[in-house]
Amino acid sequence: MAVKKPPDPNAGTLHEGANDWFRQFLKHLEISMAETGQGLPSDADSAGCSLAAIRAVKHTLLDSGLDREQILGLFGRVALEDADVPKKLEWTAELNKRRFELIDGDIQGTLSREEQLELAGLTHLMRQWPTPDLCTTLSERIGVQVTRSVQQGAA
Repeated sequence: MAVKKPPDPNAGTLHEGANDWFRQFLKHLEISMAETGQGLPSDADSAGCSLAAIRAVKHTLLDSGLDREQILGLFGRVALEDADVPKKLEWTAELNKRRFELIDGDIQGTLSREEQLELAGLTHLMRQWPTPDLCTTLSERIGVQVTRSVQQGAA
């Protein structure tokens, strides 16, 4: 199954720091893969092997210093990259609405694993691309609601 890929002459070289990080990560991943693979049955199918590989990646990322929330956010971001989302993503009211729907489901304890991953990815994206206009609009709406509530209470 191992196929040696020839080097791409058009590919740039990695920055030294990134190269070192990737090499160290791969060493630890190989150890983690061996440990995880030992728990597989002899008749493991592709899905079982894939699951073991993802567990090894997760374990290696934990060892690298990331916490579970960061890993979930990164996996969610990667999952969204393959979804029907534009490459140059702008944080929109529609994405914000979807995130709030998922948060409500999370609070109620009704989210599926896929929805948990989607929520983590959307939260990660939201934190990377804050849109002042959306925040301003939200604060204006909240301000209007508070003002109306105070006025109605005074009446």
